[in-house]
Amino acid sequence: MDYKKSQQVSFSAIAAFKSYVEKIISIPGMKALIVDKDTMTMVSLVASQTEIISKQVFIVEQIDSKSKPTKTPMNHLKAVCLLRPTRSTLLSLQTALRKPKFKEFHLFFTNFTSEASLKAIAAADDYELVKQVQEYYCDFFAVNHDLWHCNLFSSRSLYTRRSNWTVLDTEILNRNVQGVLSALLSFKQRPVVRYQKSSALAKAMAVELVTGMKEENEVFDFRDSQQSVLIILDRREDPITPLLMQWTYQAMVHELLTIKDNRVDMSKVKDIKEDMKQVVMSINQDAFFSESYTYNFGDLGKSIKDLVNKYKEKKGSHKINTIQDMQRFVEQYPELKTFQGNVSKHVAVMVEMNRKVKEEKLMAVSEAEQNLACDHDHSKAVEEVMRLLGDSKVPFLRKVCVASLYHLRYEKQRNEMNTMRSILKDQAQGMNQMRLLRFCDEIIKYAGASARGGELYRNRGFLSMVKNVFSGLNEIENVYTRYKPLLASVLDGLLKNKLTMNDYPFMDTVGGSKFDQVFVYVVGGTTYSEAALVSELNAAAGKGGPKIILGGSCVHNSMSFISDILGLSRNDEVSLDVSEG
Repeated sequence: MDYKKSQQVSFSAIAAFKSYVEKIISIPGMKALIVDKDTMTMVSLVASQTEIISKQVFIVEQIDSKSKPTKTPMNHLKAVCLLRPTRSTLLSLQTALRKPKFKEFHLFFTNFTSEASLKAIAAADDYELVKQVQEYYCDFFAVNHDLWHCNLFSSRSLYTRRSNWTVLDTEILNRNVQGVLSALLSFKQRPVVRYQKSSALAKAMAVELVTGMKEENEVFDFRDSQQSVLIILDRREDPITPLLMQWTYQAMVHELLTIKDNRVDMSKVKDIKEDMKQVVMSINQDAFFSESYTYNFGDLGKSIKDLVNKYKEKKGSHKINTIQDMQRFVEQYPELKTFQGNVSKHVAVMVEMNRKVKEEKLMAVSEAEQNLACDHDHSKAVEEVMRLLGDSKVPFLRKVCVASLYHLRYEKQRNEMNTMRSILKDQAQGMNQMRLLRFCDEIIKYAGASARGGELYRNRGFLSMVKNVFSGLNEIENVYTRYKPLLASVLDGLLKNKLTMNDYPFMDTVGGSKFDQVFVYVVGGTTYSEAALVSELNAAAGKGGPKIILGGSCVHNSMSFISDILGLSRNDEVSLDVSEG
């Protein structure tokens, strides 16, 4: 396999992935970009359609599309293929080679490809049209510069005994491992590996990762590799973070509107304009979002107001008195139109989120959630939870989150929990809400005191007093952001060389105390609130400090997390729009 060691890429998941895409589409001549259902999304996250077209890519075609692709011969086009080496994709590729419609094929696989698969491809290439086969290690979804995921929203079954795992369970673990290995290779790093000792799943991943690096020792031989460490964490050890109401821009959009492949569906928003029904929220393609995605709700409102004023200034500066003025306006109009669309998008999103915050009493909900996560005052907790459960304006989903947070904190208070469950059952309407109700019990099976390996509420009093990582938050807003994810204490311990080997042992090789680069992977899914924490730490570290990259099985909001624990697929997620009547 031809693997070329390139210079150290920018420490950015987006830049790392995009560098591969640019190499692929820079093959001379007119081209067709052939992708599968996964790489189609992966590419769209890092490269715009305009960027792809500018490289003489005349068509983008999905090789495993359920709709029948055109059979029209395109002998004038080269097929450049970026594919995940899965069984189904490889079978589709073999079919395409046996009945070729392109001039030639250039094959780029996102991960390790077996010898058997390569032989099958060679056997299918009857017309000898395959000009090159390479492994470009980019088997992940790059969302932010310091955030990527594997798009795996089903991890619940991995918490059963491994002897009871199905073939699908093994494939899910392997996909997590493949994603991490490809991400490490894209950054040209072979880190030492540490894992959360309290988690059998984290240890299992660590074992597989170290084994994988040893088996692929040749491609992991980076002589100019910097000191780096990979820490494997388990979502189950911090089930609180994905259940909380969020107050930073990207996390808040995901919680209230849901971000899927950097897109937000606004079609159900009342009186929304046609061009705002589907909007893109990408830090790679939106300068304002790139600057503001970690802003808290208060600072965000000020920034969007400034953005609107900036647009008004630009629009008002066009005075047309001469032919030259008219020409200048026409030349600048596309840029102004794009700017207007961007302003309209962020205003529409902000207006809808603000409506939900007010109408659904999300500030009161959030304060109660924070109190449950950070304080130990049972009588106050019962009073707050009962008040919210009795409020018809609070959505059923948020009531379930609050009740579940109570159950996690006061697991032995069964009488109160039975009362809360009874109230929710009386309010539940339809199958979706009855499904949601099950979560109050399932969260204990998944992450109750007997299921977790670590102490969830240890040192919470101290952590709540730590200076908030987000700049610009005033004292009132701190009420809604007191809880710090477990990730915060892990990274703090690592960066200060206080992360104990007893809690986070090394796997196979013991590393030093200082690292230039830190990789964190959360099996079971990470969150945008944890991503915001990482982004702020990276910004604070500056150019000289260690850089952190966060990865996860997926990026959860409360709904996807609940669906995972209930054993639902993403397509079966309970609708966020359902509330009691």
